[in-house]
Amino acid sequence: MKCCSKPIARIIKVAEFEAGLVGLDNALQNVYISGEASEEKIMAALLEWIRGFGNYISPSREEDYKKVLLREYKAWVESAEGQAKGGREANHE
Repeated sequence: MKCCSKPIARIIKVAEFEAGLVGLDNALQNVYISGEASEEKIMAALLEWIRGFGNYISPSREEDYKKVLLREYKAWVESAEGQAKGGREANHE
């Protein structure tokens, strides 16, 4: 029996094409937990995590990926914090 599940693949729009990324949700969560606040460092960390999950990102497309990963990160944070806030409010009613 395996201890850990495989990272899930998601398809996201990068520039004019769609790309499948393995481990995107894990990368988003890991960077969020790190507490990094600088957008440049967030983008660099996300790119590093994504590559660490075995995704190939062409050096010529790094900037496109960084922009998209930052967008995905901001949406993920908004959703995660919204759910946490909603859970706290429900417990205080």
